[in-house]
Amino acid sequence: MKALYTLLLMLSSLSAQTLQETIEQSISNNYQLQILEEEQGITEQQADIEGFWADPKVQIGINDIQADRPFSRNLEAMQNQYATYSQTIPLSNRLQVASKLEKEKVKVIEVRKEALKVEIAYNIRKAFIDASYSQKTLYILGNYITFLRRPMQLLINLASVERNSVEQYIKTELLQKSYQLKRQNALQRIDIAKEQVELIGNFKIDSFSDEVALKHYEQSNLEELLARVQESPTLGIATALEEVAKKGVELAQEREQADITVTGGVYQRFDRNDYVSFSVAYPLYTHGKQQKQKVQAMRRANIQELTYKKTSVELEQGLKITLHELKALYQELKLLKESRAKIKKLIANAKANLSVGGSLVHYYELFSQKTNNALAINQKEYSIALIENRITQLLGEIE
Repeated sequence: MKALYTLLLMLSSLSAQTLQETIEQSISNNYQLQILEEEQGITEQQADIEGFWADPKVQIGINDIQADRPFSRNLEAMQNQYATYSQTIPLSNRLQVASKLEKEKVKVIEVRKEALKVEIAYNIRKAFIDASYSQKTLYILGNYITFLRRPMQLLINLASVERNSVEQYIKTELLQKSYQLKRQNALQRIDIAKEQVELIGNFKIDSFSDEVALKHYEQSNLEELLARVQESPTLGIATALEEVAKKGVELAQEREQADITVTGGVYQRFDRNDYVSFSVAYPLYTHGKQQKQKVQAMRRANIQELTYKKTSVELEQGLKITLHELKALYQELKLLKESRAKIKKLIANAKANLSVGGSLVHYYELFSQKTNNALAINQKEYSIALIENRITQLLGEIE
């Protein structure tokens, strides 16, 4: 009784996951998304840090120190004690631009998070598609393996009646073993799909309760799909990086204006009045470093502009090519379904002819063709689902 209770408790803890539930939980548990969250927090703080002035410096000292009595000012009239305060002051908007640059980097991380969510959803859908294809394969093979078990002895007995029936028996037996291996492969693919979900979402799934619905992109307007591609996070990353590069050019321009350092101090002397000093320091020359860095920043901006164009072309052409592949698959699927209808008619005719001396061997051969056709249709539908999943990824959509 206790063992039964334990088993029931274990079964109650397992629940089939819907596609949407799995995607949401995977996004919630994904480690890489959590890493990006931390990086975003760091970059947001860095944006505040970049806006601060350099830390001020305080200096305290003594001039003309006597070796025998270092802290006695009455032995040396020139000795003085002093305290100075210095501060570097920017003469440009360098700090503000540097802070804005970090804020643009925050936007890059935000878009990368969205792109990662799209990637997670893509991989979860693929796992569900793999599991669905494998389950349909199991159904097709299971039915046919059961069907094949019946004619084995009958085919041997027909050796004296129908020519080549023993040969057909051997072929049937080999076919049965082949289908059993395919069945094992399908079971393994389901296990792999479960492992894939655990890898992405950091949680276990016991079964796949629904299928990925087809969106029939082949019927969609191409211009509309191309417009949706422009909203893709993949292209959004390229756009955000382009803005970062532009801010880098602006920052390099601001850095061409050097900072000044202002220093003020109070000096105390023994035999004379105390006095106050003030000075301003400015770089004599910078060896053209800032100008060269500006050129480097402009080149980086050019690279990001080219990267944006390259990414845009890749997404658009990738979408067009994938749509062509999808339409070709649907045409091939149509032919397979037409073949299925013809095979069903042949099976019906062969069955009707059995009562008037028709070939039983031919009847079972047609059932083999029917099974192969069903497997081919399943394979084609699997390819269509994968192509549609790829288009959804190109569009940058999660659902």
